[in-house]
Amino acid sequence: MLKKHFLAILICFGIAPFSKAQFDTTIVHELRFDLDSDRLDGKAKSSLDSLLKAYPLVLLTNLKLYGHTDSLADIEYNRALSKRRVQAVLQYLVYKGLNPLKVETDYYGEEQPLYSNAPNERYKNRRVELEMQVDLALLPDSERKLSEQDLSTGQKLRLANLNFVGNQAIPIWQSIDELRELLYIMEHNPDLEISLQGHVCCGNDFELSVARARMVYDFLVANGISKIRLDFEGYGNKVPLFEEVDDESRALNRRVEVEVIYNSENRRELEPKNKIRLETPVMNVKFISGTARITPAGDFMLGLIADMLKGSEGLRYEFVVFDNINNGRLSAQRAAAIERILRKKGVPAKRFKVLKEAGKPGIPKTTDVNWIRLKMIEL
Repeated sequence: MLKKHFLAILICFGIAPFSKAQFDTTIVHELRFDLDSDRLDGKAKSSLDSLLKAYPLVLLTNLKLYGHTDSLADIEYNRALSKRRVQAVLQYLVYKGLNPLKVETDYYGEEQPLYSNAPNERYKNRRVELEMQVDLALLPDSERKLSEQDLSTGQKLRLANLNFVGNQAIPIWQSIDELRELLYIMEHNPDLEISLQGHVCCGNDFELSVARARMVYDFLVANGISKIRLDFEGYGNKVPLFEEVDDESRALNRRVEVEVIYNSENRRELEPKNKIRLETPVMNVKFISGTARITPAGDFMLGLIADMLKGSEGLRYEFVVFDNINNGRLSAQRAAAIERILRKKGVPAKRFKVLKEAGKPGIPKTTDVNWIRLKMIEL
């Protein structure tokens, strides 16, 4: 839905498409300056901020900046002034996170007026033009299936319908169909190799971004996709898609993207799996040392998970508390505490269960922090 509204957003902010045919790739924007000034005033900064809100820098593939002036001074002075104006815009955009390697610049002084230099109009020539090349494939497009998108080598796709519980690598229940679709395209394209790239909102939690990408990786491997076709990495919150102004924008930044490393023309006809299951860690649910009393932060985390479970449909959940602390009695008490807290927070008992299991290879041994996993099973 966001793409359908961009033309209206551009008009509202005074941002003109380069041409109607090129709307999906090129945007042109003008910034005006005061007489004999290279300073970005509040209005100019607000205009740039509005542009970046509509088209986040993560979508940018190339940017051209062109500086101009009116004709009131001599040619050399105006060239220098137009150069300083370009530098001012570039400095502000780099401060906002722009990669300067994506920028081309030039400056013309008074030599390429777009408007008349008559007294009532010459102020329009005191400007910097921005010509932005953007890749809208990274925008959410919930109406378009992954299998309908370009999967050629080098493409990057956002799993638009894969969203997560806050502060967790646990996908919300509505995301199961997106994971099923990703599994289908991996099976339908037997030579497809991808990199899974995890992102978070809000704080720069690198570990969480890795865990989200790892969850998708583990899901694919558990469902028969070879590890040699996959890798994963995390980026923290260094490349947000949207300015985080509300719950929706924060949720959209909690994402996993897919970069196509290689694909061929080889296809295999298969039916999508009807029922799938996945497993993911439960993060930051901790207990007061030596007890089965959960910490306030742990209780908050369970509250986020409980909110998702309460509205869930078509899934059963199994929490597994591993005895990697070598204290079976305490681990069992902590498993019981988690079950009690989830019920207290309103999760129906028939929707989940909490188990205690012995530690196993691959789970780190600690003195007091239990490793907890969540299995999501389609009914």
